This record gives sequence, C-alpha cells and structure tokens, in this order.
Amino acid sequence: MNYLALYRKYRPKELDEVVGQSEIKKILASSVKNGTITHAYLFSGPRGTGKTTMAKILAKMVNCLEPVDGNACNKCENCLNILNSNDVIEIDAASNNGVDEIRELREKANLVPNFAKYKIYIIDEVHMLTTQAFNALLKTLEEPPKHVIFILATTEYYKIPLTITSRCQKFQFNKISNDDIVKQLKKIAELENIKIKDDALLEIAKISDGGMRDSINFLDQLRSFTSDIITVDNVYDVCGYVTNSELIKLFTAIRENNEEIMTEFFEMLDESGKNYSKFLESILAVIKDVILFNKNVNGKYIKSDINVIKKVSELFSVDELLSMIECINNLIDKLKYSSRQSIIVITNFLLLMYNINNPVDKTSVKKEKVLKETINEDNYDVAFQFTSNDDTINDNFTDKSDDFNQDSDIVDSIEGCNNTNEYKDIIINNTFAVADKEVKNDLQNLTLKFNDYLTDKKFKVAASTFIDTNIEVAGNGYIIFSTKSEAIVDKINDKYKICQEFLNTLFEREYRFVVLTYEEWSSLRDEYVKNFKKGKKYVLKEFDSLDEETVQLSKKESVVDKLFDLVGEENIEFK
Repeated sequence: MNYLALYRKYRPKELDEVVGQSEIKKILASSVKNGTITHAYLFSGPRGTGKTTMAKILAKMVNCLEPVDGNACNKCENCLNILNSNDVIEIDAASNNGVDEIRELREKANLVPNFAKYKIYIIDEVHMLTTQAFNALLKTLEEPPKHVIFILATTEYYKIPLTITSRCQKFQFNKISNDDIVKQLKKIAELENIKIKDDALLEIAKISDGGMRDSINFLDQLRSFTSDIITVDNVYDVCGYVTNSELIKLFTAIRENNEEIMTEFFEMLDESGKNYSKFLESILAVIKDVILFNKNVNGKYIKSDINVIKKVSELFSVDELLSMIECINNLIDKLKYSSRQSIIVITNFLLLMYNINNPVDKTSVKKEKVLKETINEDNYDVAFQFTSNDDTINDNFTDKSDDFNQDSDIVDSIEGCNNTNEYKDIIINNTFAVADKEVKNDLQNLTLKFNDYLTDKKFKVAASTFIDTNIEVAGNGYIIFSTKSEAIVDKINDKYKICQEFLNTLFEREYRFVVLTYEEWSSLRDEYVKNFKKGKKYVLKEFDSLDEETVQLSKKESVVDKLFDLVGEENIEFK
C-alpha cells in the first residue's frame, strides 16, 4: 500500500509545527534549553490534540546533539535516527496493560541507551494499565535510572492513581481552536491540491471538536468523495449531519404544526442512517446561537449558519427555544438506553411541536406556583418537577431528623433479606424524608476518593464498582445511587455487606443505601413528582416493621467469601 494517510503524512516533526498548545511548547523548549529535564511527564487531554506527537518530538529534543533554543535541529544523527531506534520505546497500554509487561519494561530500563543520551519510554493510553501494573511501574517512576525518561499519555486523567500523577510533571493539552484547525487544513489542502470552500473547512473544524487528527481525516475522506470543489453539503453527507436547508425545514414544520412534513423529515433521517446524537447536538447548537444572536452577544461565539439563525429567530421566541432545550436534553438522556431511537425521536418531536403550539394556560401556571409556595412552607421541593437535571433533585430539601439513630444491623447481601422489596422501599422512602442537598454535595466530593481504594485489598472490588454509580439523593444516614448497568446493581447487592462497610469507611458514618438502574431511578423520580403534586409528605419509617427474621441472611457466608475478606480476592488462585 503506497498511499499514506494525510494525518500521518503531515504529522509534526518539530515543535513549531505543532498546532496550538503554545504554553506547553514554551515550557518544554525552556526545560531542554536550561537543562531542567525531569524523569517523568504526563500528557493528558482530548484525542487528536498532539500528546503522542509531542512525546516523540520531546524524545528528539532531549537527545539532539545540537539543539537550537531547546528545539531539535532535525539534522544531527540522533534527530534523524532516534525514533527508529531501540532508544525510544512506544508502548500501547491498551494491549500491554498487564503486570508482566511492566516488569519487563522495568528490567530493560536498566540497560543503557545504544547511542542516545536518554532512553525514552512513551506509554500511550496509560490509564488502561491494571492496578498491579501501576504498582509495578510506581517504584521505577519513583527512582528511575538516570538515563531513562518516561512520557505517559492519556485521554482519561482521572483514572490514573494519585501515586503515579504525583511523580510526574503534568501537562494538560487543550482542544485546538477552530481558527487554528482551519488554517492547518487550508495549508494541507493547498499542498495536496484539494479544492474546498472556506465554510466547508470551518464545518470540518466544528465537527472534529478540537481534534486536529480527526479534522485531517475528514479532509482525507472528502477528497475521495468528489472531484469537484468540496462544499458544506458534502461535509454533512460524509459526516452524517443534517444540512442547513433541512434544519430550516424542520423548524418551519414545528412552527406550522405540520405533522406530515415532520414525519417525512424523520423518515428521511432514518433512511439515510443519520446519527441521532449528532442531529440533536446540531439542533441544540442552533438554538444556543439563536439565543445569543437575540441577546446581541459577540458574533465570534456564534458558530451556526447565519441564514438558519435568522430564520429560527423569526419563527420562535426565546422562551419557546428554552423549552425546546429542555425537551431535547431529556431526549438525549432517553436515547442512551433505547434500542429504537427513531421511534423515540419522532414521538418526542411531535410532543415538542404540540407543546410549542399549545402553550400552558397562564392561570394554571399561577395556581401551580401558589401550590408550590404553600408546599415549600414544609420544606419540600418540586424544583426537579420541571427538569430531568439530576443536580436539582435535592435543591431545597432540609434534614429534619438530626436525632435519627441508624440501625446498626448490616446484611451481607440485600437479597439476604427475605422481604427485599420492602427493605428497599423503606430505604427509598427514608432517603426522600431526610434528603439534604448539602449532605449530597459533601458525599459527592468524597466519591472522588474512590480511586484511592482501587489498590486496597479489602475494598478494591467495592471501589471499582461504585466508580460507575451516581448519587441521586442523600440525607442523614440514607443514599440512593443510580447506574447504567443492571450488572452493577446485582454485583453491589450480592456484596451488600462489604459495600456498606466501604461506604461507611469512606463517609465516616453508617449509611443504608440502594442502587437503582437509570430506568428505575427515572420511574422513581416520576412517582415522587406525582405524589408531591398530591401533597404527599415523606416521613421516616422504622425497620421494626420487618420481622426480625427478614433481616437475617437467607444463606450462610461461604468459606470462599470468608477467605476473600481475610486475605483479599487477588491472593486466591483457583485450580
């Protein structure tokens, strides 16, 4: 295969060729120039922003025989040969993430370079390493040989243990601006004799979302799409976006309450295989720009086509656009867990169209406002009645149970309760009864420490499981978690005792909790809203209502479970 992809052909070979990241380039050049090179660097940031490229350039810079102001000369023997030698080792942590690979790395790191000054280890996607692999890497990072430099790259910084990050110089790579991407694409297009309009280049930059590699790949793909000049519509066709004319058609159908055109539009969307998530993002982007346009905000923040903006601005008021945002945000959440996205989208847009053209009677809104104020006298909140934003669910709850005494009985498995549903229902009821936003916020801050327990022998399984959960409601002694996976719910319920002990240790007090899937939580929230409208108040229920036998284990703890608790699951090998 003789053809070389454009993103590889035009990959920067020296510091000045890197697009964006000006502060990082300045610091690295200054470090090399002043001889303040450290033994470990951590490059983090979105995909396609230059992390691995910068790592390779830094490898040349530190080994260059005749650097110019810290930059590699790209002429000496080291600069020309270093990246093809055994002195620069690039490791993909996604496929080499085990402890054995890191042990091998550690042993080879002691060998001196063949001809360079430094041996460079570039570990890409380092967050994919296992806990044991991180532990194996830790000692080498702490006391590395003088001739070794580690450059770690990741798109998910938060997954890396603090023990690793604290031993590295950290550099955060930012998304590349649309203007910088357009300039680079225009330069490549001229060199490759690709005819493309400026507005098409700008659209590519928007779609790539700050990633230089993605934008060059789009340009490479488009050059094969047509032999004529590339237009915005060509970009939309290749990338699966809806054209400006189609957007205007949709907004007009909503305003005119035209079900036929609306249905026709979504049939076209479905048949052409458009990406619904991208489609909804484009709708939100237009609405955002229309609101900014109406508020006379600086034009540089407005990215959508001006003709679309003016047309939508004529059709809808700002209040109507705000209600659209709420509906579309709800729809995006629904699509995450739906296998029939086309049906969900069309039905929700039909509902949106109906609500826009049949606004709620102002009198009934006023009555509901009075009702809300009356209920709030008892410290109940209906803020989340009108939104699906999870952060608002506890906004005005107050904790009215300071004298609440937590029952200290802990069951090993929630399934160990013969009356499991009643047990969960009491926890859910009591969580609403004592819900307090400040408690929720405090606990959410503490969940940032989940990563600290990933190497803990006793709690590492519980910690790794709770990382994939969210706190929805919390109060004095009670928590409701949600998660996208039913498997996570089952895993936590099966190990309820150790999970509860883990939370008690982390939060420094005893908590009863339930974990629900997103669908279960959504249903529960809707049920709460209905009850709230009826004036229902949640009061604490006692667990004494359950028979004494129902809170005992339905089966004895196995010998294997006891071994897990005593010596740690990772230390047991089954043969």
